[in-house]
Amino acid sequence: MGLLARHPPPSAFRIEPTARAELRRLWAASSAAKVERVACLASTVAGDTVVLTHIQELDDADVDSLAVRATASLNTCGPPVWQGTVHTHIALYDGQRPYSRFSGSDRGVMTAWWQRWKTQGTFCLLFGESNVHCELDGPSGSLIFPSTTY
Repeated sequence: MGLLARHPPPSAFRIEPTARAELRRLWAASSAAKVERVACLASTVAGDTVVLTHIQELDDADVDSLAVRATASLNTCGPPVWQGTVHTHIALYDGQRPYSRFSGSDRGVMTAWWQRWKTQGTFCLLFGESNVHCELDGPSGSLIFPSTTY
């Protein structure tokens, strides 16, 4: 049974200082290389708040400038250590503004993740030096948090 089925849905999202620094490093590496990056994401639910506690970048040489293969994240980023993934969107859809929402292929990977691990997942997207969009997604449905600056 997923997170949302067992508990009232969380209404807030918070990033711990350690995770905030790790997200900034992930974005800096992605920006410098001009290649999307992906990391496993650890999160907990504390009362009505999802708390992002830690991320760990995946080393995957099989990437291009716009996409990261999902195999490594599906194989590595599962419970109990990890509750989902975070990845970067460095491409600009009009040459100026970043893609600030999950793409259709991102959603496919999110579905594959929770189908494999049989639990609600936490998924985040970095779309700027300090801009993040996060969602909970799984068999019980989806919960979207407003994009935020961290």
